[in-house]
Amino acid sequence: MKVALLGNTCNNNFAFMRYLLDLGIDTHLFLYSNEGKDDSNPIHSPSWDSFSSEKLKNRISYLEIPNGLISIIGRPDKLRLPLNLSSFSEAISEYDICVGSGLSPALFKRIKRKLDIFYPYSIGIEWVGELENLKKLSTINLELPFRKILLHYQVEGIRNCRKIINWMPGNSEDVLKRLSIPFELMHVPVYYPEDSKLPPEDALKQINKSLIEKITDKNTFKIFSFMRHFWDYDSKNYDHKTWASANKNNNLLIIGFQKFLSEFPNANAKLFLSEWGTDLKKSRKLISELSIEENVEWLPLLPRSNVSYILSKYAHLAVGEFIISPYEMWGNTSWECIALGVPFMQSVNFSNSYFKDKFGYPLPPQILDVKSIEDVTRNIINCYSKFDSLPNRIEENISWFNRYNSHALAKRWAIIFEKILKKKSVAK
Repeated sequence: MKVALLGNTCNNNFAFMRYLLDLGIDTHLFLYSNEGKDDSNPIHSPSWDSFSSEKLKNRISYLEIPNGLISIIGRPDKLRLPLNLSSFSEAISEYDICVGSGLSPALFKRIKRKLDIFYPYSIGIEWVGELENLKKLSTINLELPFRKILLHYQVEGIRNCRKIINWMPGNSEDVLKRLSIPFELMHVPVYYPEDSKLPPEDALKQINKSLIEKITDKNTFKIFSFMRHFWDYDSKNYDHKTWASANKNNNLLIIGFQKFLSEFPNANAKLFLSEWGTDLKKSRKLISELSIEENVEWLPLLPRSNVSYILSKYAHLAVGEFIISPYEMWGNTSWECIALGVPFMQSVNFSNSYFKDKFGYPLPPQILDVKSIEDVTRNIINCYSKFDSLPNRIEENISWFNRYNSHALAKRWAIIFEKILKKKSVAK
């Protein structure tokens, strides 16, 4: 069986490919041309995800088409025709199973083929109901008529797929139900742990020496958050419900940390934040207003390999993301924290019974739930009270990841592949 994975947003499919290869499944990853090629959107490049991605370079190819408007309908506003998809059609023709995200349903509609499996990566589904697309569809702009045409292609392409697998209850589930599109709720193995033996000065080359020293300081209680800064409501661009499904609530973390410091003024504690997101300046301003600059360190936008390295070796406490919206799934670095056993704060938007009913297994044993500033402060205090120079690790979460995600989850996908292949062979 030969499997093609199309698209690599946040390196989801690069992780998935490695699991499938471990199971002995002949797998190839096809990236869109705007996913890390020539330094464009580097977070989607396999080199961003792993220190050893070069070992798999023969399993990775770039398509000549981007994950964007021009691949489906061209850019009439720029007098550009839709891209020719003959090379794309030829490239995927040798594969028994094609699994895609991004624009893959629309692409398969254009070449008059059925995509075997589509799984969305965006809350609300990419090019359908995700935040930025809704923003473009609800305002007068040059792209509006073209996005409406693309929306049609994407929705009809999704309808034509052999199977839809959705891993996000909440907005994505609502969109599929509204469109009367059947789907299976199941996770995707999107994080592949690697235990790097590199020294910090080699692993963290993008970080200056003084910052590395602060990250590796054994006497400092360290909290790491790599989530995007997006928390100030903009009523001009978003309706509140749609915005809430993507709001990271960074302000809860910052204010909660400040309250912790006020209760423990002599604490040798640092909050490490990532320098990215539309509300980065507002986060900096809030930190200044709270007079906690000395306890906050700023990290550049780091490759996932670096994030995993820091979390696994130096984090006493980490942050997933604080999206507080009914039934929205976790993302950001939560998978890393679960797999590596790092204590982490995360907004959990469903009960254990609901989660088990939906996915067939329980929530990870230990997630420090956050719905308020007080939750943040309490969780920090609890972790700080157990502070040791060596970070604690939660073995129960590691066991959960290995039992319900990782290779175990990849095997469930392999069974689905076999069922689809069987149906295709019968139909011939």
